[in-house]
Amino acid sequence: MSGPRNKAGKPASEDPVLIALGEQIALTRRKAGRLQQEVADAAGVSRSTLHTIEHGGAGVRWEKVVAVARALGLRPSFERD
Repeated sequence: MSGPRNKAGKPASEDPVLIALGEQIALTRRKAGRLQQEVADAAGVSRSTLHTIEHGGAGVRWEKVVAVARALGLRPSFERD
């Protein structure tokens, strides 16, 4: 089995916060050497949903974003600007 491709895709939205979140998730996944399907399975989401999250797509339920973050060992947090 090959490792994750280091390929950046076109953002799925114009929202800079979602794009930055998706980039962080994708970078963490790639650094861990994990495939989208592997992380999606661990998080209980479809690979398509993970792809949407990684590309900053809107309309994904927050619970799914949190599940992906946890599958990668991340803890979501909010910070004040």
